[in-house]
Amino acid sequence: MRTVLLRTVLPSALIFGMALVVLVGCDRKPPKPKDPQPFVFRSLNLRQQDGKGRPAWELTSPQARYDLQRRVARATEPRGVIYAAGKPRYKVQATSGLVINDGEVIQLEGKVLIQLLGPRGSLISGDRVRWTPSKHLMEIDRKPVFTERKSRLSSSTARFLLDKEKLELRGPTRLQQPELDLRVSRADWMANTGALVAAGPVKGERRPAGEKGNVQTVTGSSLEGNTREEVLDLLAPVRFVDPSRKAVLEAQRTRWNAKEKVLSTDLPFTGVADQTHVAGDSLRMILGDTMAIIPNGCRLRQPGERLQARECRWNWGRQEIEALGGVQLERDQNQQITRSERLVGKVGAKGLAEFTTPGGRVFSELKVPPPSKERRQPAPVTF
Repeated sequence: MRTVLLRTVLPSALIFGMALVVLVGCDRKPPKPKDPQPFVFRSLNLRQQDGKGRPAWELTSPQARYDLQRRVARATEPRGVIYAAGKPRYKVQATSGLVINDGEVIQLEGKVLIQLLGPRGSLISGDRVRWTPSKHLMEIDRKPVFTERKSRLSSSTARFLLDKEKLELRGPTRLQQPELDLRVSRADWMANTGALVAAGPVKGERRPAGEKGNVQTVTGSSLEGNTREEVLDLLAPVRFVDPSRKAVLEAQRTRWNAKEKVLSTDLPFTGVADQTHVAGDSLRMILGDTMAIIPNGCRLRQPGERLQARECRWNWGRQEIEALGGVQLERDQNQQITRSERLVGKVGAKGLAEFTTPGGRVFSELKVPPPSKERRQPAPVTF
């Protein structure tokens, strides 16, 4: 403290008062500086380029609050574009967002949408996304959902690898399409091709449109497909059960075409429909027309009868069967064998097919039991 000498003689009371003021001034602590208020901007506009000077990504917001000390900006309704090789690839939007370290990390919150630009309509959504531009990575830890055309995928968490255009859905994953609802353990989807790969086991249900209360079940070891083509391939062993028709299909790799409503396999299969056992080298089930076609190696078996043909057509809606090409029908009764180029059958109330040959040539073989070797004694004649 500086000492000041005063030549003027002052009254003792005044001197005491001045001294008191000086003492109080020495003991007072300086006031704490107030925390700086965040800057409020009318708009936020961030842009970044790649190593070749092309646009890499950009983010805008109509209003943002910036904290200088923390280098964090809170943005309202952020909108952005992510580029690939300098061309717009994805459009991003959210309810709110945090821009950390001037864009080192961007956390998007609320209803977050990541849209693949183009005519396909691919959309990734979630309630919270952590975007790290330097790693080309988006991590979705709240309600990740992917939709494209008639396919919907949801899981516990997801990662979108932007440079590889790969969406990784992790945790119990659900795949939904019209009439179809499948569960898998995880799935990977490729944004550039629409290819889908899912790890099993695959378990699911099909609820045919217009058949209230009919729930069919389907299982497989794993799944492959394409969301753009709207096809899913179940990998062996595949089992399809329709309780309403007492039908079971067991097959190898089997394809479900959601657009055409066709279930098919190009590999050998077996099946049961009520009391009829079915087998073939391939199968095509046109569900919309209630038609099953066995193009190659058709074999049918029911109590007391066996049929084989090059091709079979089964309309389960009308309960009609048609066998074509090299048809052979064997019956246990009398060891009868019937050969024809075409046989038709009608499934009766007991679930058995009765075959006929309308207007066609039929060759039949019968084995009649030989006569008994025991000679009958002539009856006595009475006169």
